[in-house]
Amino acid sequence: MPRGESINGRSHCPRCFSQLKARDNFPVFGWLALRGRCRTCRLPISPRYPIVEAVVGLSLTAVSVAEIYQFCLPRQNQEYGGLLWLPELDPLILTTLMYHIVGLTMCWAIGLIRLDGNRLPVNLASFALAVIIVPILVYPTLMVVPWQMDLSDDWRPDGRYFDAVIRVITALVAAIALGRYLAKGFCPTADPKLDPLGKATVRLIDLIVILAIPALLVGWQASPAVIVLAAVLAFWTRFILPERCDALGRFAISMPIALTFQIVFWRRLDSVDPVTGLQFPLWPSENASPRVMLFWLFMLGTVPLWLRESQTDASVHAGDPDMCGDPEFGEQGDPEFGEQGDPEFGEQGDPELGEQGDQRGSDEDPEWVVAADLNLEIDPVKSGNTPIQSGSVDHSNLSDTERDTVQPADDAGSGDADDFEQKPDF
Repeated sequence: MPRGESINGRSHCPRCFSQLKARDNFPVFGWLALRGRCRTCRLPISPRYPIVEAVVGLSLTAVSVAEIYQFCLPRQNQEYGGLLWLPELDPLILTTLMYHIVGLTMCWAIGLIRLDGNRLPVNLASFALAVIIVPILVYPTLMVVPWQMDLSDDWRPDGRYFDAVIRVITALVAAIALGRYLAKGFCPTADPKLDPLGKATVRLIDLIVILAIPALLVGWQASPAVIVLAAVLAFWTRFILPERCDALGRFAISMPIALTFQIVFWRRLDSVDPVTGLQFPLWPSENASPRVMLFWLFMLGTVPLWLRESQTDASVHAGDPDMCGDPEFGEQGDPEFGEQGDPEFGEQGDPELGEQGDQRGSDEDPEWVVAADLNLEIDPVKSGNTPIQSGSVDHSNLSDTERDTVQPADDAGSGDADDFEQKPDF
């Protein structure tokens, strides 16, 4: 999608663009069967393809198994019965599973795009938010958890359309508020008011979209813990991922991993320990105490201190169109300009002006040195490459020594006029 290609159609080789056969398009095993090379051109295919397919496949499989066997979502009474136990499937379970699979898939797609340093396509971001928001409004049971805190154990989301609207609003507000705070580390120059179309503002919008997906899927209550977990993964993956991956890209690709953890262990993290009466392990949820929520908000507040765009990320991503400032431009704008403007210009602007912008240039120009010593007025237009013309200097007030120092130029353009008896023909 960042290259403007459609997601429809057959997969093709990234080098010769020949379409892959059906047996070669099988995830992971197709790449292994081809030994990492295209069948047509025999050029190598990046190992990123099987790695991404394997990681995404494991993530979706874990969520599917957890939800089909009904041991991950809160307020599910069915218990796990062993390896040979067959779960009881019903439309509610399958609908909830498909909803979470689609949302998690959107999170993976957004993370992979941002990992490459590309801005999120508008159609992808809009589609991702639509397929997560609309189902909740139409079928409130997909909320799973409420938007309120401290509810009774018999609460059920069935038919609560007003609560579904508030649930969506609170999730989006939480994503915007947390995104504005985390922007201190990922895009500190973002300013939606003064620069709504700037590159840093675009990065801020991408960050808000990344945060909105988990807030909508698992509720705003668990969002701080999911964000902190994704930030920790992003911090450690800087040793694994290539150097070209910036902090925002690492955070974006870590978000679906943290979201998978939240969904798979949702029920355990949301339950109350029978001995201590506390959530295990002090995970924020709709049942959490205010102190638990404040603890995770404090942990989230430290994220910009140890996960932020470094100078290395900025230099490596100098060509990233989404980084703060245009990659082809200098610090102040034009790529050919220096720190204050034009490279041919002086410190204050005009190339023919000196440090203070004086029209008479710098003291290093020998022609101006002579003129300054003689207190002469020289035409600045002719001071670059054209010598002093005979009519441009008043010799009446000069001494004999000064007249010998400044000789009038001949009409031909250079040399001593006395050396020519007549005007040469060109």
